[in-house]
Amino acid sequence: MKIIKVLSKKVDNKEYSKYILNLPKDIVEQSNFFGKELKARIENHRIIIDKE
Repeated sequence: MKIIKVLSKKVDNKEYSKYILNLPKDIVEQSNFFGKELKARIENHRIIIDKE
């Protein structure tokens, strides 16, 4: 898995970035989170993804 920083847009001299989390296909399919709103938090140096 990777977290990738990509350029979202550039306005004048200001650049706005967003981050993309690349997840394994089987994990996404098993979670039933595809197409749902999610929230993320950090707990004990881990990123936790929950359904809202």
